[in-house]
Amino acid sequence: MQSVQRRFGKPRTADGSQVAVLLKDFEDADKMLSRIIDASKAWRDAWVDILTVQQRLAYDFQDMYSPIVEPNENTEGREAKETPRSTMMRTVKLQQTYAELKNDLLDEVNMVDTRIIKPATDARDHIQPLKKTIKRRGDKKAWP
Repeated sequence: MQSVQRRFGKPRTADGSQVAVLLKDFEDADKMLSRIIDASKAWRDAWVDILTVQQRLAYDFQDMYSPIVEPNENTEGREAKETPRSTMMRTVKLQQTYAELKNDLLDEVNMVDTRIIKPATDARDHIQPLKKTIKRRGDKKAWP
């Protein structure tokens, strides 16, 4: 009984430097998780932009090689030539391939949200209450 009273009756001697180190570790973890979240979002957005540009490029090739419809005006010696069928087929196939590639890769790129960003955000959210508890440790100390 005396050992219990001695253990709980004495003021806790939380070393200020140990608490400061612990708080610094929480701050470092919070900064690291913030960097991971920001970098992952930037990586994801960059890949979405790359895939969009590639698909637009294929659409532009298809537009560029498609037949030009001339209005009923005098062309003054310019004769329009039709794009060879083989070239048109290649551009259509290229456009379809890029569209499929974009759809396939977007599924993979969007997994970054569920596999990296969400767990890092959850970890960061779970760290905050612990950090607040340690900061308020002075209010919670048991003094006899």
